[in-house]
Amino acid sequence: MKKIFIVLASSLILFGCGSKKTTTNIPTEAPRSFELKETDKPEISLTPREDGHMIYLKISKIPTFVTNMEYELIYKAVEDKLEIEKGVGDTIKIDKDTISRDLLLGTESCTSGCKYKFDEGITGGSINLTLITKDGQSATIEKSFKLTQDKKTKKFVITIEENAVPSTSSDQ
Repeated sequence: MKKIFIVLASSLILFGCGSKKTTTNIPTEAPRSFELKETDKPEISLTPREDGHMIYLKISKIPTFVTNMEYELIYKAVEDKLEIEKGVGDTIKIDKDTISRDLLLGTESCTSGCKYKFDEGITGGSINLTLITKDGQSATIEKSFKLTQDKKTKKFVITIEENAVPSTSSDQ
């Protein structure tokens, strides 16, 4: 009986140590980049809420060949006397030529009634758009912005930096 148990146990151990099936991870191809013509560049509008805690993003005149778009708003905020880079972004399936988003500059918790913690000390940042076509090509646009408060009205205003050149990558 002991011999049968030893033979069975040995067989199971040796069976487990047999040749293993290996899998090869094939890297996915990075999207090909293309040069975006000046006439195909969408219009980007950033409008702050009066208190400066939210930015209304509007992207219009999106070309018909764009099927998806990624956006990322990056800014620096002051927290506990430290400057911290923060951001908000999303990927959007494009089905019309204009999209709008309300971008909160802070955090929101709505588990039992909504509570907000707004970021402070924001003076500007950048908006990055990646336009993606149905065949997987992409073009990126980046613009800088400044957020300032009018001394008289106390309203916040955004100025998009005109010297910021949209960046596009050439084909790989």
